[in-house]
Amino acid sequence: MALRESFGAVLQLLRTRKGLTQGDISKTVAQSHISQLESAKTSPTVEVSGELASALNVQPISLLVLALASCEGKTARETLMESLSELQELGLADAALPSKSETMTTPAMAEAERKRHVVQELKSKGLTQAQAARELGMAKTTLRRLWGKT
Repeated sequence: MALRESFGAVLQLLRTRKGLTQGDISKTVAQSHISQLESAKTSPTVEVSGELASALNVQPISLLVLALASCEGKTARETLMESLSELQELGLADAALPSKSETMTTPAMAEAERKRHVVQELKSKGLTQAQAARELGMAKTTLRRLWGKT
């Protein structure tokens, strides 16, 4: 079973278990979207999952755990215990977590910065663009682009 189908099934289960209609939980998510989710015609975003959980008065993780457990044919308890075990192995179960991603420098970005720095060094030594391009074995167009960057 696809996770999308399981999500729709548990969304409907939670909603009906709480005696709510699709309209009752459609304060921030359109009723038509809830219908599409329950019939597995679309997949939810993380934001929509959070909004639906809030409307159902459950934690977002509860909705997602139920969907994953349903998809894998397990109980919610089994799924939670496996997840907790994974988090403990990673040393993240009790750790303070970041709320935003860090800006990462990719190897390509580091190489581009290194090239820019080398070009600027040769420029400051008084070399012409043609001389710098020859010394670095760099295409003249690339060197020209890096020449103006400070």
